[in-house]
Amino acid sequence: MEPEHASKIVSLMREMDGLLSRDPDEKKFREWKEKVEKEIEEGCGKNSVEYIRFRGVKFFDFSGAGRSKDSPLSERERREFFGGLDEAKRVLSHCI
Repeated sequence: MEPEHASKIVSLMREMDGLLSRDPDEKKFREWKEKVEKEIEEGCGKNSVEYIRFRGVKFFDFSGAGRSKDSPLSERERREFFGGLDEAKRVLSHCI
């Protein structure tokens, strides 16, 4: 990965801290995830191991069955959300 892309990945990893909230913001998360996917695709390629691994991360599904869009996350849902971000951080650290 070229230094320019690696620098952007590091910056996106720093943005993860802003996603770690007691009541995560779905819109912010989706925007962040899209930026990361785009950066990995540009820096490593769509068929790269890094891109495929990131796309394979099991992120929390905010639109899960029976879940009200306006309700706060339960402790289980919050752990699932944070777990996805932890896995994403591991994948991203291998990119750089």
